[in-house]
Amino acid sequence: MKVVIFSEKPFSGHMNIEGALRKEWADLESAVLEEYDAVCLIGSQSLDYPLSLSMEVCSKLWAYAEKGGLVYAEMIEAFDFPTSRLLGWKQDFPATRRTMEKLRASRDLGRLKEGALLEWGGAMQQGFSFESEVLLSFGPYGDTHHSVHEAESARPAINVRKLGEGTVVYAAFSLFSSPSPEQLRPYSSWAMLLEALSDRTGLPCVIGEPSIKLAGDGGSEQALACNMRWFERSGILPVRDGSEGVFENIHSVTAKLSKDRRPDCHAHTALMFHLYGRWSGDATYEERSYRLMDYLFREGYQDMDPDSESYGFFKWYQFPGAHPHQIFTDDNAWACFVLLYLARSTGREEYRRRGILLAQALLDTQRRDGLRPNVLIRSEMKTLGREGVLELEPSLNPHFESITHAAYIQAYLVTEDEMYLDAALTGTRTLLAKEAAYKFMYSRTSGLTRLLLPLGYLIGHDGTGEIEAALNRTMAYLMEHRHASGGIEEADNPDPQRFGKEDAGVYIANGEGIADQLYTNNFLLMNSWEAWKATGNPAYKELYDDVSAFMRSIQISSEDKRYDGGWMRAFDLNKREYFGNNGDTGWGPYCMESGWTNAIASAGLLLGLLDESLFA
Repeated sequence: MKVVIFSEKPFSGHMNIEGALRKEWADLESAVLEEYDAVCLIGSQSLDYPLSLSMEVCSKLWAYAEKGGLVYAEMIEAFDFPTSRLLGWKQDFPATRRTMEKLRASRDLGRLKEGALLEWGGAMQQGFSFESEVLLSFGPYGDTHHSVHEAESARPAINVRKLGEGTVVYAAFSLFSSPSPEQLRPYSSWAMLLEALSDRTGLPCVIGEPSIKLAGDGGSEQALACNMRWFERSGILPVRDGSEGVFENIHSVTAKLSKDRRPDCHAHTALMFHLYGRWSGDATYEERSYRLMDYLFREGYQDMDPDSESYGFFKWYQFPGAHPHQIFTDDNAWACFVLLYLARSTGREEYRRRGILLAQALLDTQRRDGLRPNVLIRSEMKTLGREGVLELEPSLNPHFESITHAAYIQAYLVTEDEMYLDAALTGTRTLLAKEAAYKFMYSRTSGLTRLLLPLGYLIGHDGTGEIEAALNRTMAYLMEHRHASGGIEEADNPDPQRFGKEDAGVYIANGEGIADQLYTNNFLLMNSWEAWKATGNPAYKELYDDVSAFMRSIQISSEDKRYDGGWMRAFDLNKREYFGNNGDTGWGPYCMESGWTNAIASAGLLLGLLDESLFA
């Protein structure tokens, strides 16, 4: 087939039309279309400068199609009657950027079945079809893989019409001109779509190799080396030696560095670099660990004012005010946990002093039953005082509670002060007694993964047997959701209707085959290891080995430094590619978190190589 493409500017070519001759848009006026079997018009990616067709060009294309030619057009402005009648699609509004819309197959398209959902990155146009068959629509779908019904507000995305002896295909979104090939998700479904479009129209559509591939399991040592490379080359470290801290993530939607700096991400990353330095014998990694924490101290993240209501607590991020504002329990407890572990491991007095100051702040604001709210607001603390906040409702969420109990264990190991051990035991027992009332953010699997961390150590200080029974119960539940690949599949979504906001799950219903590496499998590496070290239960070691192998097998290999050697949040266990529900606008399925995913995953692998416990 002899094909010509007219476009104003070069486009990515990741999804391409094989063997096509490319010409400038201005050549369309004078081109002899009958020399070609197919004519492709790739419109503008610029929302400010749309491309449109003159009456003369419309007439020319109409005549060409009527005589048997194939016309493919994409992102052409069609408010006028001549263009809209040619395309079988009329535009309602100016073009806009896709936000959370998804594409849906309107009918079976070869191997891509009716109702299948896809994502892309780029522009789209809202309009309606007439005298055309709609192959693909876009709309506000909250489902993950498949939607049985088309959304009421769905708009045509690709339509096909017969015109005389020929065919006109119109795409009201950036198909071949999609600026970000890594945002074609799930990639396997896009390959099916291109195959079906080629079969249906004769247009020789092809799709390139995915930019995000799986490295495969080469063992823990290789996985760690690759992840160190990700930290050093992706841009996540503003300065390679750690002296300017670490950025939070590569954003799920924009694929750009999110340049927020958070103490919890610093703590996770400092822990990983410390462990890697010790395991590898390369002291530069331990120095990098110290510089990360020193950055927080130097920049005033911890409130060191004894007269302040938030004395001892850390800011959640580089908050512009002098004192912390939102004081999240888990973020501060992670900073406390790592500071005190590092104090024991390195002997640095500054870690000890600041860690105990934070442990005391947590203890002073802890309810008598050992639980606490998920967040304190400094202005509320100013009104209520530290005594007053003890009456606030607890979170009842292991995501927040259990890491605090683990931090108290570290404080006990540093000081040998029984009040910290008592706080950990009291809080854990109270939480376990309220199991029926637990609250979860993303899934029961992710929440119970977080519950595990302090339990193994506390078994040795609990004469009732309650904590050991809870550990066994929790591990049994998680192992019920172990996939054949070794990873834990997300299950029991507490809020399936939550979509389009921060802090949503990356799946909707059980059985979707989605694994979460931001809140579940990443932490399970560390927490199942600690359960094994505390109990010697071989089933727990088996789980650790399975999750380790799974995480190694899904590490990313890419020519793009933003991705190479890292892990994203959501992985489709059945399709074997990164994909998940995009309902979380802040930490969505393709987020690459510095601390919470990549550092914690590597730390879990390192504990296995070092054969030691964080509580030893």
